[in-house]
Amino acid sequence: VARSDKNEILTNVFRSKGVLVGTSTMNNVMMPKIAGLVEEMTGLRFRNKRASAFGSHGWSGGAVDRLSTRLQDAGFEMSLSLKAKWRPDQDALELCREHGREIARQWALAPLPQSTVNTVVKEETSATTTADLGPRMQCSVCQWIYDPAKGEPMQDVAPGTPWSEVPDNFLCPECSLGKDVFEELASEAK
Repeated sequence: VARSDKNEILTNVFRSKGVLVGTSTMNNVMMPKIAGLVEEMTGLRFRNKRASAFGSHGWSGGAVDRLSTRLQDAGFEMSLSLKAKWRPDQDALELCREHGREIARQWALAPLPQSTVNTVVKEETSATTTADLGPRMQCSVCQWIYDPAKGEPMQDVAPGTPWSEVPDNFLCPECSLGKDVFEELASEAK
């Protein structure tokens, strides 16, 4: 985090299905750079994403617990956390690697949430819209597609509403970003 661009990190979080976030404990709290990043993630209201926290601690290990809580507040489905006491030795590092492999196995074997599967099927079955409603729009961050023929009932956008008439306070249902991140969906060649 210290050497990476925060926006690049957040973009990668949006594109991923899950994240492992780690921090050491300093004065019973997480490291400041991690705390700032996680605080920003909390406001983004992630859905259908998994997370796991890990870290090292001296006396009490408060940072990993707080990190888990903040990730859950950000909307992540949490997996078991891992704490290492003091400075991790070779055995602790191997335990960390095994924890990462186990988390990857769990996430790979777990089915996708039902809402994501339904969205993909519906998008594939309705490849065209009527010309008078205008183009379909795609979120440039998470690739969610707004179809004017369907609207977005969760935000009171009725079916048949062209993109130009969608309210400016519209948020992408998947990543919760505004209208400005949407681009016209390129039509497929036939």
